[in-house]
Amino acid sequence: MIDRLKDLWAHRELLFNMTRKELKVKYKRSVLGFLWSFVTPLIMLAVFSLVFSILAKNPMTWFVVYLMSGLFPWLFFVNSLMQSVGSVVGNPGLVKKVYFPREVLPLGAIGANIFHFVMQMLILLTFLLIIGWHFSIYILYLPLVMLLEIVFTTGLALFISAANVYLRDVQHFTEVATMAWFWLSPIVYTIGTVMGKLGGYFRLYLANPIANIVELYQFVIYNPHYYAPLSYVTGPDKQPAVVYLSFWGIFGTIVLSVFLLVFGYYYFMKKERGFAEQI
Repeated sequence: MIDRLKDLWAHRELLFNMTRKELKVKYKRSVLGFLWSFVTPLIMLAVFSLVFSILAKNPMTWFVVYLMSGLFPWLFFVNSLMQSVGSVVGNPGLVKKVYFPREVLPLGAIGANIFHFVMQMLILLTFLLIIGWHFSIYILYLPLVMLLEIVFTTGLALFISAANVYLRDVQHFTEVATMAWFWLSPIVYTIGTVMGKLGGYFRLYLANPIANIVELYQFVIYNPHYYAPLSYVTGPDKQPAVVYLSFWGIFGTIVLSVFLLVFGYYYFMKKERGFAEQI
């Protein structure tokens, strides 16, 4: 694997070009082009702010910030998976005729989504600065939380992109699974709701790595100590209602992310030999 990483580093310019290609294809024949990376999150912030302040009022203070701090990471995750799962089978000409580390294909898709994700988070943070948001010291951990999600996403993307070459149902399963995964993560609802409903089975809920990652984003960005102090301390059944950080849940997510990255890369390299025959 060390030699393969060296080979990937030697082809870093190709990886950069693939990432740039993904971005150009997305904005091809677009008047605004890359400006959509800024416009899209701005529109989302404006729409959700309007909805949750006028049309569907939520008793939670600045619920739109809580929502977007989980929604933007989710969009990065699901878009990376959906674009990478078909990245190998979608480039038969390159796979069959030219030698290069094949992992460049899914990594290029992830790289493009990292660019969008960073733009979205910058827009969100700028919005919070404009409205005079009270940040906590934990906001400094935001890059580490983003790195954790990128590691988890990359490992899973490498695995499904290779598996999809041999079983095309993987792409369809990924689409269905991510829809269910969204509702199994505390993005549009607070985790206190789940605590009250699941009771003793709540620990099973924390086995969801995306739930733990989303909770980390909401903790460092939303700052529940300031904006939801009462519900944070005593939620339903005297449980934290806004954000709940489980040591074992976070630790398990870190271990799983690293394992998945190593396993996903190993699986990709092992299956790569038969890509040309299967496409």
